[in-house]
Formats: sequence, structure tokens, C-alpha cells
Amino acid sequence: MSIVRTENLYKFFGTLEVLHDVNLSVEPGEVMVIIGPSGAGKSTYLRLLNRLEVMTSGRIFIDEQLVEEQRNGHIVHILPPKEHHKVMLKMGMVFQRFNLFPHMTAAENVMLAQVNVDRKPKEDARRRAILELEKVGLGDKIDEYPAKLSGGQQQRVAIARALAMDPEIMLFDEPTSSLDPELVGEVLGVMKALAGSGMTMLVVTHEMGFARDAADRVVFMHDGIVGEISSPEEIFSNPQNPRTKQFLNSIL
Repeated sequence: MSIVRTENLYKFFGTLEVLHDVNLSVEPGEVMVIIGPSGAGKSTYLRLLNRLEVMTSGRIFIDEQLVEEQRNGHIVHILPPKEHHKVMLKMGMVFQRFNLFPHMTAAENVMLAQVNVDRKPKEDARRRAILELEKVGLGDKIDEYPAKLSGGQQQRVAIARALAMDPEIMLFDEPTSSLDPELVGEVLGVMKALAGSGMTMLVVTHEMGFARDAADRVVFMHDGIVGEISSPEEIFSNPQNPRTKQFLNSIL
């Protein structure tokens, strides 16, 4: 049983092929980390999963249910809107940028989707917001506005916001890439705790320490293809693909 599976996934932007025949499967409770050079297609892959981008060809399954199939830019199958929306809510996503509303407090940012999407009463949404903010170490920042928070704190609010929707899987798209180096550790600490709690996670990152410490499997992507999939121990100590070895030698 997989919670997310993609088959023969292709993505073109015009004539530029960004993803080529990507086949990946994430199991419940697994932490899969995707690494690779810039332009490898890593972020595009995540964006296809929650339909921020539309694939050119391939199939996407969530909880073993075929959500969407495309063939050369033409829809072969897609779930009806209500059902599709319900499936999409199984995925929470944290982006490179925090995307917080500046006129709302930390709690209000975490409440927003609960109230507008889940239709929760505001009192219940605030209780959940406080709970999630406490979990990410921001219990003392509940009523602060984003301008008063550091970049690391803002990203932790974004994580709390995603968790408040009870996702089955969390997608992280380079969540520390826009942070000052001294703030990276606080976000990675929250992510490691989340991984330790059994949350299914699919993480695109340049933080090799996180991949080494927290991943169950590491995927190396380059030029839109999956070059290698293995355990962190195998990837970092004995990569089989020369391109993986070259990449790791350049950054470690």
C-alpha cells in the first residue's frame, strides 16, 4: 500500500522537458527526501502532486486511488471536483516562501483554512491553532504578526498551518532555502520531530544532514529523471550512479 504513487510522469513547459518518466511511491509513515541539483525537476514534481502544476502525461494515485491521468496533455481521467478536493486535503504543503498574511496574527493564519475550507467554528479553529503552534515551539507567539517573527518562526507558523488541516502526508518544498543559515536549524528540528512522530513526509531539500538523519529513503534526481533511490546510508556512503557521486562530491 502506498499513500502517494506516480507512474510514467512527464512534464513539459512548452518544448522543455522538466520531468521524464518519473515513477515514485511513498509508503505510509515513510520519510522520503528528494535531493539533486537545481533544475532537476524536484519542486515541479511536488507541485504536480497537489495540482499547482498539471502533468503532461502520467498517472497520480493517492491512497491507491487514481486521482488523475493525462496523456500528451489531454485528460484521460480525473476525479469529480468534490472528490478531488477531498483527496487534495490529504496533502499539506510547506513552500520555500512562508505565504503568511501580514495583517493576520500567527493564530489567525493557522485558523484561516480551518474556518474557510473545513468550515470549523472559529473557537474550535483557534484551539487547534494554539495546539499546533505550541507543537512547533511558538506557544508564546500566538498573537504576534508575521512582521514581528523571524523567518524561521514564520516558516514554523506555515508548518503549523498545514498540520492543522490533519493531512495524511506533508510535502516540503525546500522549506529552509529562503532562511538565514542560523535559522535553518529551528525549522529542521520541527521537521525531524514530525518525522519521528510517524508523519508521512515527502521533502525536497538541499539540507544533506536532514536527508542523512531523518530519511527512510533518499531519491536523487537530475535532468528530470530519477537517477537513484536508496537508503541514506547507501546514497551517502556508496552511491551507485556516477551522477549522484558527482553531485554529492560537489556539495559535501
